[in-house]
Amino acid sequence: MQIDFEGLDELIAQVENLERGSQRIKNQALIRGGDLLKERIEAEVYSHGLSRKSGQAQESIVRTNPKNDELFVGTKGGAQQPGFYLYMHEFGYFNVRAGRFIAPRPLVSIVFQNSTNDILRVQADELRKGLGL
Repeated sequence: MQIDFEGLDELIAQVENLERGSQRIKNQALIRGGDLLKERIEAEVYSHGLSRKSGQAQESIVRTNPKNDELFVGTKGGAQQPGFYLYMHEFGYFNVRAGRFIAPRPLVSIVFQNSTNDILRVQADELRKGLGL
């Protein structure tokens, strides 16, 4: 990266351009990492104790757009949303009919922990590409 300037106004303009570009690059890195995590969760959603009945669990995984330097991967909230039961699958729940607590069978936390290095690698690659390194 090379910056050439001749006056203070040009220096200020260059710094402002870097700030705007860095936010865009940061958002791209977040999106790439989020997409990787989303793909991995979709691929493994039925390999951690959840049985395929309707197929909604795999389709219900979504990624939000970056906002305030964060993005979320998971299901949309609410009992009426497809895949709402993934929350119960992740954290466990009390089954009223059976009268007992059903133990959790974590999915997202395991996939996230196993994918952390790959997500960081993808984000670092995107940052390097955006900064021209």
